[in-house]
Amino acid sequence: MQFNVGFGTDIGRKRTQNQDNGAAFPELGLFLVADGMGGHRGGETASAIAVETISRAVRDARTANKPNPREVITNAILEANLAIHDRSIEDGNLQGMGTTTTALLFNDKTLTVGHVGDSRCYYFRPGAVWQVTRDHSLVQEKLRAGLITREQMKTDRMKNVITRSVGFEREVNVELYEMSVQPGDVFLICSDGLSGLMEDLDMLGVIQAHLLGGGCDIKKAVSELIELANKNGGDDNITVIMVQVITLGESVVGESAG
Repeated sequence: MQFNVGFGTDIGRKRTQNQDNGAAFPELGLFLVADGMGGHRGGETASAIAVETISRAVRDARTANKPNPREVITNAILEANLAIHDRSIEDGNLQGMGTTTTALLFNDKTLTVGHVGDSRCYYFRPGAVWQVTRDHSLVQEKLRAGLITREQMKTDRMKNVITRSVGFEREVNVELYEMSVQPGDVFLICSDGLSGLMEDLDMLGVIQAHLLGGGCDIKKAVSELIELANKNGGDDNITVIMVQVITLGESVVGESAG
């Protein structure tokens, strides 16, 4: 497969440290965002371990020609969970650290998403946007129970409390999503520093202007999204990876992003 990739991360306007991590590995068909938590060093360490461990595990699986993407991405996130948890036990200063993880793994004509926490994956087509993942958060549970509305989610005092993370406990349940893809499809993964400060339709407007409306400036789309999140308050670290599918096929190549 071939991809058009844009990546950006920003500390935001109110944090003193960027605890987000993200990476793109087009040669593996792998793209992921991790938003760390757990004190001054903990969050940054947890998200870095997640990116390093998951990418290595997926690379090893590709080398070993393991064909099942559901197993590959699940096992990679579970391996990261153990690595983070074990590190927190070894170093008392890191106790209680964890991270969200949203990882995209493309294989032939299929996308598999492995998801833990409240970072998100979105899917864009001309004139339309869908939220692929469901947040593992307290406000999401309240919404499902009918206790609050979608509009109230944005101002609920518990909006930053997540119910599931990678590394906080010895075991974690990885939620999987799977869908077919076609050339032109655009996917976005981001930390809640973006999704918490922008409406879905505003994201679509930016992507429509720079990518889906005949343009091809994916990096400009990413930078504008980050700029708008900061303009809307910049309450948290902001990390965005945007992936446009260019061609399908078994081989995985494309522009890398750091």
